[in-house]
Amino acid sequence: MIVFLYLISIIIASSLTWYIKPRLTDILRENNMVATNYSGRVVINGAGLIFFIPCILSVFFLWNLIDLNSMVIYISLLLSMTLVGYIDDSLGASTTKGLRGHIKVMISGEISTGIIKLIVALIMGIVISAVYFSSLLDIVFHAILFCLCVNFINLLDLRPGRSIKGFFLFTLFISLASGLKSLWMLLPIYSSLAVYIRDEMQEVYMLGDTGANLLGGVLGIYTLNAAYPGVKHGLFIILLLLHILAEFKSFSKIIDTVPLLKYLDSFGQLRKERA
Repeated sequence: MIVFLYLISIIIASSLTWYIKPRLTDILRENNMVATNYSGRVVINGAGLIFFIPCILSVFFLWNLIDLNSMVIYISLLLSMTLVGYIDDSLGASTTKGLRGHIKVMISGEISTGIIKLIVALIMGIVISAVYFSSLLDIVFHAILFCLCVNFINLLDLRPGRSIKGFFLFTLFISLASGLKSLWMLLPIYSSLAVYIRDEMQEVYMLGDTGANLLGGVLGIYTLNAAYPGVKHGLFIILLLLHILAEFKSFSKIIDTVPLLKYLDSFGQLRKERA
């Protein structure tokens, strides 16, 4: 019965994504939701909306396998993180980059959509942590870990498919290291991304903060819900170091110097970009 419900959820997620993708792509294009990507191409921005609805609807088919609190938290997370990401895509200033850049804007007496994004992520991190944990120290630790997960996926979103590959590798590692717990959070989104990713790799559209925020939020809640303490502590240290590194070094330049990372990063991209 459980396998059947998972299968139904996967089919619903992939089928809805296949149906929504061309239609929502046209809507975004008609409303001038476009941006210039790293290679100078004008592509559709905010395409994370394509798998937003499929991920929510497909989870309802797993209702009998999930407790009510987890279901409500998960759906609230998808809604809030996608919305604030879409606001950043549609209203955000492209001149403000990095955590330090947004903090400088805030210190100057202004506010950026990036700061709004950070505040919403922090609020969601605190709420989720307060549901899963009771001690103040645990709540603070897990709220920060959640924010690191969200922002990490955003940091990767500089090349086609990079955020998706990073999301897949991190969640796959966590699930394997944690005994495949809470797979209901991952299987629908995996199947939806399998349908979505081709046109991102072909530079038709890109996730934008809309999609990167959603994936980062799912990585965060899955880590808090499923990972063992040792995995969480190790991930916290890794993500913290990567955030510090990102303020001084370009991830793209680092990836280009490591053959394996460069191969994984470029796998599936336009052939002329890999040549």
